[in-house]
Amino acid sequence: MSHLLEQLAFANHIRDPEHYPAPVDVEDRRMNIYRELFFNNVCGFVNNGFPVLHSLYDESHWQQLCRQFLAVHACRSPYFVDICKEFVEFVANEYQSQPSDPSFLAELAHYEWVELALSTAKGDCPKAWSGQPYQAVKLSDLAWVLSYTYPVHQISPEYQPDTPSNPYYFVVHRDSDDEVHFMQIDQVNAFMLSHLEDDVEQVDELISELQKAMPQLPAAQVSSGCKQALDAFVTKGILIPF
Repeated sequence: MSHLLEQLAFANHIRDPEHYPAPVDVEDRRMNIYRELFFNNVCGFVNNGFPVLHSLYDESHWQQLCRQFLAVHACRSPYFVDICKEFVEFVANEYQSQPSDPSFLAELAHYEWVELALSTAKGDCPKAWSGQPYQAVKLSDLAWVLSYTYPVHQISPEYQPDTPSNPYYFVVHRDSDDEVHFMQIDQVNAFMLSHLEDDVEQVDELISELQKAMPQLPAAQVSSGCKQALDAFVTKGILIPF
């Protein structure tokens, strides 16, 4: 057997010892050390990254979930900091839910991952707004607009909804002190912020778009509400003024 095939057999057994035999030339006592170190190390990152989700499982089912993650998912990143991102992708795209899993598994995992993801995201925090007038705005690279069909911010061992409901919207941002903040917002603000994710937009054009989207409201009311919201988001560093 070539050295490459030996490495592959070793790695397959470490990830999925139930389905891949251990290398015959390695003492089982030593292999067990490798198995436990690998599993406990990766599982430790998952435990720390998803404390609420972890608290909803008994330990046996939780370890089964972590074990399947290791066995099935092919991680694309070699960095430990990306393990939680890989876990989110696994539960969202590859994992077949079991009766022991909550129906909101994928959404809660994503919600918990966002804090770590944004805390390590590349980008500069916007400078404090001087209060000067501005004609255009853009969403900060360190501000993300999110929506979920479950109240992920309220889930706990005591509260676990069974069915989805109307969307819950959030904007999550990192401030100049590198602190991550979650803010629940309404549908109108989510619509407005989503329009500002890709490029700078003139304030007048944004107000016009909102007025068209809400013809049931007086135009002056929409304009006033939009300007107040923009000022609040600029103050918090969620929007960058130009």
